[in-house]
Amino acid sequence: MIVDAHHHFWNLEREALPWMTAGHDLIRRTFEPDDLEPLLRRAGVSRTVLVQAACSDSDTDSMFEHAGARAWIGGVVAWIDLRSPTRALERLGELSQQPKLRGIRHLIHDEPDPHWVLQDEVLESLALLEQRRLILELPCVYPRHLGDVPVLAAGFPQLKIVIDHLAKPPLGSDEMGRWAGELRAAASHGNVAAKISGLNTALAAGDWDADDLAEAVAVALDAFGPDRLVCGSDWPVALLNGDYERVWRETVRVIEHLAPLHAEQLLSGNALRLYDLDATVAPASGMPS
Repeated sequence: MIVDAHHHFWNLEREALPWMTAGHDLIRRTFEPDDLEPLLRRAGVSRTVLVQAACSDSDTDSMFEHAGARAWIGGVVAWIDLRSPTRALERLGELSQQPKLRGIRHLIHDEPDPHWVLQDEVLESLALLEQRRLILELPCVYPRHLGDVPVLAAGFPQLKIVIDHLAKPPLGSDEMGRWAGELRAAASHGNVAAKISGLNTALAAGDWDADDLAEAVAVALDAFGPDRLVCGSDWPVALLNGDYERVWRETVRVIEHLAPLHAEQLLSGNALRLYDLDATVAPASGMPS
């Protein structure tokens, strides 16, 4: 079984996505569950984690609509306004009624302040997440954000922090050594985990395969061990340099090559545990079990 621990949906008729630029023309359309479900079946994915695509309450509301209608969506990483502790508290009260709420994320990589997450108001809101045992997901982009993770991890030792996309390692560049050092510094805190996801869109070449992912994945395995890593597709963003089937084929290949004894754990077990996805829930009709 594979758990896709990172994918998105969006409907451009309902929700504006300010982060979309001319470079995103391939994904400038609506993507919803009916688009993904046949891809899950072909790739052998039977549970997913749906992650916010916009910093808005309406995007969060639409995610829970989808999650309520699809059993294979096991968890949702939503958005709340972390800049306003008062509104964050109110919104968390509303979202507490959603059984698939697992975490909160803000698009920090779109903020002009690289240390946006360390603002006093944001830190006050993060304390609310820690109290409620919710995950904080960080779409870190190296080198702007990774250095803040140890600060957060030390300041909130009971807060589970997940680094998306291994912080977008500078694959193929001479910056890989510095990235590896910062990733290890983050991983030295036991409350930090990371996602092997989104690596294909960090590559310039279109003919990428598992070998191109291996350096970053090897560093992550050494830093976090096999217990604190999960895998995700980053679909539909992944379509900018590949397709869903290819992402999973090459991800499985690199995991089975570098960590054959821990492949099941990395591809499903860790995500089931970290996001408490309840593996006993029956997948949607026709989905792999």
